[in-house]
Formats: sequence, structure tokens, C-alpha cells
Amino acid sequence: MEGLEDEQEKKKDGRANNGALRGISRGQGRPPKAREKKLSNYALGAMKRVFGSEEKAWLELAKQSKDSFPHMRLLWEYKYGKPKELKELSIKTEVNIPVINFADKEKTIDIESEDIKDDRPKP
Repeated sequence: MEGLEDEQEKKKDGRANNGALRGISRGQGRPPKAREKKLSNYALGAMKRVFGSEEKAWLELAKQSKDSFPHMRLLWEYKYGKPKELKELSIKTEVNIPVINFADKEKTIDIESEDIKDDRPKP
């Protein structure tokens, strides 16, 4: 019966914490700003160590972009932003609607019916 009691305690509110444990980040959601800032500082420090300054790093990227399209693309995306992806939608609809002309007397359908006698014996 102990297992049944534990199960009932867990199911009090299925929405509580969305399955996450309090105080433990398991990768859900947006990363903290502090972590993002720390990574940015690491990148800036690496640029300064390798190239001497951030400006020299950008100049080196610009030099490489003369011969390499990926480098040029990276440079342009940082300066002007990524272009928006355009999705081409092609919708071709053909509607086949029969045309009925009610004004033409020759093509009108006679809807009056005649009674047809059934000569078969009824069971």
C-alpha cells in the first residue's frame, strides 16, 4: 500500500513545475543572461589573444572574405543581419463548374413524370 500512497502524492497537480525539479535546470527554457554574457566575454578574450584586438579580428575576417564566400556571408550577416527566408507558395486552382442556361427552352428538362403501372403480383 505504500507504493499506492506515493503515487497519489505525486499526482496532486500534474502541472506543478511542469515536471521540473525546483532549483534544478534541466535545459528547458531560455539560457540565463549571465551565461550568455560569459560566453560573449570568452569570445572577445579569444579574439584579443589571437589577433591583438577585436578590430584586427574583424579585419582578418574581411581579408578572408575576398577568397571565401562563407567568410563574406558571415561578415555581411553581422553587418546587415540575416535576410528573411522567403517561401514561395504556388497555388493553382482550377474550378470546373458546369454552366446551366435556364433561358434556353430547347435544353430545359421536363420534370413532369408519368405514373408507371407495376403489373407484377404483390407477395
